[in-house]
Amino acid sequence: MITRLKRLLKREKPRVFLGRLSIAPHAQTLQRPDAELGAALLARLEEIIDLPPADQASNPAPTDLVLDVVVPRFLVGDYWDVSLGATSLPLFWRPRVTLSGHLYALQSRETKYTCSVTRKMPWGEFFCRQLSWRNAFRFRSVFAAEDLNHLLSLACHGLIHRLRKSL
Repeated sequence: MITRLKRLLKREKPRVFLGRLSIAPHAQTLQRPDAELGAALLARLEEIIDLPPADQASNPAPTDLVLDVVVPRFLVGDYWDVSLGATSLPLFWRPRVTLSGHLYALQSRETKYTCSVTRKMPWGEFFCRQLSWRNAFRFRSVFAAEDLNHLLSLACHGLIHRLRKSL
């Protein structure tokens, strides 16, 4: 028991390198895909996850790991009012970002851990935005890239927290 504890305490911390960062094609649903917004999210993701690239790893060790991150889905969020004859039905969807992470060994390519994290705008904030004066004319969605950037930052934090716990 004591030797196990000593091994755990002396265990070398693995180095983590960045593999691929990507936005899945057609990641945005319920609305038309927005390539410009996807590119902005990818640029923000590169800023947030600041790891050295895996292809530039010098002297790779058996403990070295690579992290691939994909945004499989994101929604800008909006509100529609669907009329069904004399009645109408409101449809809401909040801004949401989903991140998937794949952690694997650099040398053997063996998967160590995979997980997915989703962050959504809280309902209170969503309804405050919907009831704002900017939404009265409805030229475009009330929600913008800044909202998704904030959710992306929260999702990255959650993903990294899960990855740290897995190691």
